[in-house]
Amino acid sequence: MNNREINETAEAGRNTADEATRAGRIMTEEATKAGEQAVRASTDAARHSAETVQDAMRTGLNTATQTFQQATEQFTRTFGFAQPQSQELVRTSSQNLEAVTQATAVLAQGAQEISREWLGSAQERLQKNIDGLNALARCRSVQDFVAVQSELVRDNLQQVIDTNRRLSEVSVRVAQDATRTIQDRRTHRAA
Repeated sequence: MNNREINETAEAGRNTADEATRAGRIMTEEATKAGEQAVRASTDAARHSAETVQDAMRTGLNTATQTFQQATEQFTRTFGFAQPQSQELVRTSSQNLEAVTQATAVLAQGAQEISREWLGSAQERLQKNIDGLNALARCRSVQDFVAVQSELVRDNLQQVIDTNRRLSEVSVRVAQDATRTIQDRRTHRAA
């Protein structure tokens, strides 16, 4: 083989590599768009579902409160409790149901927050993975490929740890808020 043939072969190899890189970029961009649309749709669906569940729970608890009040009033009339006793029983029961309603609302809001956090993390990870695929496509040596791949693995592991930490923090905060809501009602009732 002479120099001209070597140069032509090298040029053909570079052209092929450039075409493969361009094709990879196009595929990556299309995958990014599709992934972003999917994450957006999932986020909207999760938010709508959480709002629907929250509304249904609120309506159900309000209905339960009214039904319980009516049943309590009927019970006290049937068994002849004195008026002050029956009023106190109804008031206490209503307060307990109100505390449960408020705690349930806090938990539903917490579930929404956890869903948003998780979906945001998934969207961020998708973008980083796409960027990583682009970086892998630009690698010109095995050493570069291994270095980029190792960095991607490290970044993925770090994000899993960070996401789990944030979700744990939100879960603990929501549980504390719900507990505080019930305890506040108990303290208010005792006062």
